[in-house]
Amino acid sequence: MISKLSEIIVFLGLTLASIALWFNADALPTSKRYAQVDSDLWPKIVFGALAICCAIQMIKAVSKALKAQAETEATGTGKAQGYYLRLGLISALVLGYFFALNQIGFLFATVIFLWAAAWVLPYRNLLAKLLFAPLFTVMLALFFSYALSLPLPRGEGIFYDLSQSLF
Repeated sequence: MISKLSEIIVFLGLTLASIALWFNADALPTSKRYAQVDSDLWPKIVFGALAICCAIQMIKAVSKALKAQAETEATGTGKAQGYYLRLGLISALVLGYFFALNQIGFLFATVIFLWAAAWVLPYRNLLAKLLFAPLFTVMLALFFSYALSLPLPRGEGIFYDLSQSLF
């Protein structure tokens, strides 16, 4: 529902901005010689068409959101159990990854983040949970280091020394 609401807000903002810009184009100075086709003609056409298109899309988004809400109320289905808990845990993991990246380096932070995220997400294949993190991290490190020649964060202290010895 939040994505539908954000879509409505974006289209509402674009519609209002288009209308405001149409009035701004209407305020452009006109010349008597070119009164029919002046500097305000094309901006008015573009912003008028944009306002109409955005208003139509906003109406579609509102009707889609209302229909989805009615279906949710009728069927009783909503978010899967534990959705908000997983969302909060993944958000905390992303923040932790952001702060740990410079402290422990790319390799270790990425493996830890991907392993922890694999256990938070509802996926049952244990082998995939165990193998994906190190294999994906090694592929990313090779790609950034050798294909793109970009330096990766190596960490501080002992993590720097370990990262130095690994790549």
